[in-house]
Amino acid sequence: LFERMPGMLKLIGLLPHQGGEMKAALDEADRIGARCVYGDVEFNQTINELKLSIGTIMANPSQLTSIPPPPSELAGVFSGFFGAGQHNQQQSSDPQQLVETIKTRDRAKQMTRYLNQCFPSIYHVMLAKRDAHMAKMLREHCSSGKVVAVVGMAHVEGIEREWETLDGKQKKPLLN
Repeated sequence: LFERMPGMLKLIGLLPHQGGEMKAALDEADRIGARCVYGDVEFNQTINELKLSIGTIMANPSQLTSIPPPPSELAGVFSGFFGAGQHNQQQSSDPQQLVETIKTRDRAKQMTRYLNQCFPSIYHVMLAKRDAHMAKMLREHCSSGKVVAVVGMAHVEGIEREWETLDGKQKKPLLN
């Protein structure tokens, strides 16, 4: 299962085909005269930590029985992905189209909140830890005031939150 995970995530559009976003970032950075920096946690580190989190969950499968149902606004998305529950006729069963329906800030926020509620350790590995790292990297590399960031929709809220945290930790310049 773990070896097939990246391929499965690519198939449903949750893991991009490698290179496309980076090329777009490089092109945009050239266009506006900014540096382009890879700011995510190293992929293998994330996958290894994800394997540990999933392994911990699978070692105690009884905890899977206490997972709450998704909120009503996400029910159609989950029924489309997993074929469970009532399937809305207007909701597509095509994985690519389903992924497109969750690519809004509100939907991404709902999805990440639900992931954190159900699987906090996976949320920490896949989102919280990476959001903090990406915000720190963006802060370090945007001294010129220009930075190009290509991030997944699920990371936008967390990176903004971490950015504000970093703002609070930095000393404010003294007025003369």
